[in-house]
Amino acid sequence: MTQKIKLDNELTLMVALDLTEMDAILLSYVSFLCKVWNIKQLYFTHNIKQYKIYDLYDEFLEEGITIEDIVDRGIQKSVDKHYTAEVPHTVIITTDDYTESILTHLAKKYHVDIMVTGKKDELQGTGALSQKLVRMLDSHVLLVPEEAKHNMGNVLVPTDFSLASARCFDVADSLVARSGGNIEALHVYNIPSFFFPYINTKKAIDKTEKHLREKVKQFRTKHKIADSIPFRYIDREDMSVVDAIEAHAEKGAFDIIVISARGGSNITALFVGSITNDLLIRNIHMPLLITRSRSTSRAK
Repeated sequence: MTQKIKLDNELTLMVALDLTEMDAILLSYVSFLCKVWNIKQLYFTHNIKQYKIYDLYDEFLEEGITIEDIVDRGIQKSVDKHYTAEVPHTVIITTDDYTESILTHLAKKYHVDIMVTGKKDELQGTGALSQKLVRMLDSHVLLVPEEAKHNMGNVLVPTDFSLASARCFDVADSLVARSGGNIEALHVYNIPSFFFPYINTKKAIDKTEKHLREKVKQFRTKHKIADSIPFRYIDREDMSVVDAIEAHAEKGAFDIIVISARGGSNITALFVGSITNDLLIRNIHMPLLITRSRSTSRAK
């Protein structure tokens, strides 16, 4: 069985820091979240990859001082400077060759609801860590870009009408419950261009959107989604699904995108693995909250 994680409940967040300029951005953004979410505990963590530094620097350290001591002081200094909220926090320093594994372990140990990580546009990598965390963690994952604004007024929920994407609306509701913001749903569809020489384009689009309106009506009823939430439909034309989502999000100046870690399994589903992974590694200039259900059997 699974339980819903509503962001108006008391939450435990873990923030993955890396001793770069990104830490200041994350600590400042989490301080903002403490104003709009009901957060009861924060864990600031940094993992030291032993194979990268121990052989290089251990011999130069003064007696009685360890790499962990130095890292702990660096993290504490950054927290003292950039974390401004009053929610209780704990700093955790670990040493493990596999960051995703130790974060998964810590998230389970401390019953973390949301793992917060940085999303660096200037130093965009493969996104491998984020992809691994989304697969491994039994919690939400929040990716915060360098350009993240301290707002929670407009929330975008892409949907493929699956059960997994329907759960995103519960999360979105709780996101705006305290901020008084708005939610908008987005569905991306496509009419293959090779049909256009043989069909009336306007009629095809009208018929598709009529079908989607009926689909939305059924979706609202089945999953109790409020009539006040508008649904937008976009024909992606020559764009990819991810390009269409990104373009709509930027045009609408949304403050956060809420997506599901998994979607439907049919051929028209939005949240297949490749789409989710593409969203993870894109330079989207707003936070990305990847939601998932979690087991009710986790230890307390």
